[in-house]
Amino acid sequence: MSSPIRIACIGCGAMANAVHYPSLISFPDAEVAAVCDLNEERMAQTCERHSLNHARRFIDYQRMVDEVEPEAVWCIGQPNIMFPLWVWLLERRCPLYIEKPMGITVHQARALAHLADKNGCVTQVSFQRRSSPILREMTIRCRERGPVTHAVCEFYKCSPAPYLDARDHMMDDGVHAIDTLRWLCRGEIVRIQSAARRIGTPDINFFSAMIEFDNGSVGMLANSWTSGRRTFRVQIHAPSICAELELETGGNLYADGRLEGESFDAATIAGDSRPWILGGFRAKIREFLDALRGGPEPSSCFADAVKTMAAADLILAQELLAG
Repeated sequence: MSSPIRIACIGCGAMANAVHYPSLISFPDAEVAAVCDLNEERMAQTCERHSLNHARRFIDYQRMVDEVEPEAVWCIGQPNIMFPLWVWLLERRCPLYIEKPMGITVHQARALAHLADKNGCVTQVSFQRRSSPILREMTIRCRERGPVTHAVCEFYKCSPAPYLDARDHMMDDGVHAIDTLRWLCRGEIVRIQSAARRIGTPDINFFSAMIEFDNGSVGMLANSWTSGRRTFRVQIHAPSICAELELETGGNLYADGRLEGESFDAATIAGDSRPWILGGFRAKIREFLDALRGGPEPSSCFADAVKTMAAADLILAQELLAG
């Protein structure tokens, strides 16, 4: 067996601890060789929580990269903070894994994609819902009948307060739904018709869109942060078959006009109920590790992810033009 891939991780925040570190340490062919965070206490807690006492610790990410010479870097944190770090890492030709969104503007996303291409970097944005085990299973079952004719993605939350972060709701969560539709429908986007609203807040907190693809497939998008509960719900439609599911719980498959569907449980399909496996994070990270070993380019490499960011930007622009 070849030596483990030596990884350096920047960031010890909630998301990194919840899904990225657990996923990485679950792979015998990956080694977290170094960890970096400005908050040394938080970094110590992360290393203790994930049994990373062997990992070198840094507060200076540039020094870490220079001294450790990692084979890949995880840089997980707020995009408005991490963007300059991502640029520096790409300029140093570091293979790079980041969380969504890929920046807070499409300009930043295009800049990152340019640098990755220029410097030959293996990259991945953590659009992990593409890798959700139940979504993949249901998609395979539907595609056995033919191409997806249309898909629906609804992402709802109950968060009616103003959202005053550097990024907006679209770049924070909307990109997940758009990316899921892109993966389901395949093809390239040729037209978007959209509507957006501000419901009780100064910021946009509702989006809907019809997204048309060059292969004839149509994606329907609905995102709201003023709904009654959190859910990520998907429909997949192909000839004489359809799937209806909530990615975190389960769903049903219907075919040939029958009213009774075949039920699927998300945890059973995933073989595990832990969120980092159930949600597709581990599978997404596996894609990246395989690419580092000479496998196919990751499905959410920067060159692909910038297309999701561009679609999100267009929906926002259409809202501004509509007044």
